[in-house]
Amino acid sequence: MARGHVVLRCLCLLRTVRVASIVLFAALLAAGSRPVLAEPSRQQNAEAFEVAQWAFMSSAGRALRQLALRSAGGDPELAALVRKRQDLVELASARDAEIVRRAGDGQAGSADAIVRLRGEIDSIRAEIAAVDAGLTRDFPRYRELADPAPLSLDAVRALLGEDESLLFVLTGREAVHIWAVSRAASVWHRAFIPPAFLAEEVATLRADLDPDAATRGARTLVAGMDGPRIPAFDRTIAHFLYTQLIEPVESVIGATHHVFVVADGALSGLPLSVLVSEPPAGADTDPAAMRATAWLAKRFAFTTLPSVDSLSAIRSRPRARDGGDRAAFLGIGAPVLGGRPVRTVADAAPDGSFFRGALADVTAVRNLPPLPQTGPELRRLAEALSAGEDDLLLGEAATETAVKTMDLSRVGILAFATHGLLSGDLPGLAEPALVLTPPEVATVEDDGLLTASEVAGLNLSADWVLLSACNTAGSDGAPDAEGLSGLARAFIYAGARAILVSHWPVRDDAAARLTTGAIRALGAESGIGRAEALRRSMLAVMQDERDPSLAHPSAWAPFVLVGEGGE
Repeated sequence: MARGHVVLRCLCLLRTVRVASIVLFAALLAAGSRPVLAEPSRQQNAEAFEVAQWAFMSSAGRALRQLALRSAGGDPELAALVRKRQDLVELASARDAEIVRRAGDGQAGSADAIVRLRGEIDSIRAEIAAVDAGLTRDFPRYRELADPAPLSLDAVRALLGEDESLLFVLTGREAVHIWAVSRAASVWHRAFIPPAFLAEEVATLRADLDPDAATRGARTLVAGMDGPRIPAFDRTIAHFLYTQLIEPVESVIGATHHVFVVADGALSGLPLSVLVSEPPAGADTDPAAMRATAWLAKRFAFTTLPSVDSLSAIRSRPRARDGGDRAAFLGIGAPVLGGRPVRTVADAAPDGSFFRGALADVTAVRNLPPLPQTGPELRRLAEALSAGEDDLLLGEAATETAVKTMDLSRVGILAFATHGLLSGDLPGLAEPALVLTPPEVATVEDDGLLTASEVAGLNLSADWVLLSACNTAGSDGAPDAEGLSGLARAFIYAGARAILVSHWPVRDDAAARLTTGAIRALGAESGIGRAEALRRSMLAVMQDERDPSLAHPSAWAPFVLVGEGGE
């Protein structure tokens, strides 16, 4: 076994050989088949934790690295370094292929040629190392995204506060693996639930969380004699998922209040706040029973991370100082749109096309349905932060040109209230985007859609970015889903410390209450942190008996906090 550990440690150092992570992880599972691996099998736990991160990066991290590559185009010096590195890697690969060819042809002189080629490869690798050193020194945020490295259990423990823990979920082909880490302990659990079955259960809950489910006939809304009724949410499934995924690691996270979550696959599309820790009582359509349910939102404040290593990146960024010319708030939204209310944004394009070449069709963008509550929502946010009309870009002023030309580096809290689009939502849309007021004529600088790659080119130092728009979290709960959309990742890359994003279309009124409530909670008690502020706002919406529909998690649980939730 000692020899196996040496091999594991050596292979973990080969950062370019990502496929080895899958083999390593399988070997670790074979070596430790118990359902829960905790102390005293500390070495095995620690090695599996790091190797699993390589497997996670090879799937959920792919979009993040591609975003980093696209973002390099906004800086000529960075783009040149990235291109040089790509060329060097291709050259080294060509030399490797030549070695393989010569080793097999058996011709005279092949041995000498192989020695020469190996020398060339060593020289190329030295050049790559020099480029990497320059990227790390001059463009650290790019390196964080383009070439992340796993964190050890000890490193994670050192980054967590006394009341914090981290939950890392990796979905394999045959099992779901969960690591829970706090400053005091760690545990590795192999869930006895097939990933395909998990995907089915999450899909059922996601269907229940869709605000339009009742009107589409997914559930029948019945008015009973004993009071109002709401669309059903299957709390039995929510409790079952808790027993399989969360309860086995309660020994670690149960002693903490703030939980960082890193998840891939189906679970990345379901906020853990909607899981249920006790067998549910009453009817799934009874608002009173829903309010009394033991939601995890009542116990934990959750923060989502794109990957485990991002905890280090976020915690290493210095917090921007208040004062001077730093603005407390900037709100952007309520774009001028002339479409009629429609079920989906795709229905708003009569000809089925939103793009002409590389630019959005401004007429089609303008025909998207308006969002009447977004203007008042931003004004309420401004009021809660003692900001005024000068701190708002609404209507005609909410344009791409304005966003790209403003000095956003001095904004403490940046809020967007508009349509959020995922790649594929509109014909031809290859990346996520925020809808702004379109110009008369589309240009490269302004076509009415602020895309993820354009967001990544912004220079931010915001403590909090609020994306009060639909589906900005990205994942829909599919088995192969990415953990976060490129839109959320782009704001992290641009310099935001924390982002508020949504997992499904949000009711205008609920979105306004959740965002303003979180801001007010944060201002009312200094030091509670953004994740706790959001949790308190969610509970306030849930417990409002004046509107029974707010007891449904589709109303109070759409938003998740991404990034730094502990401040």
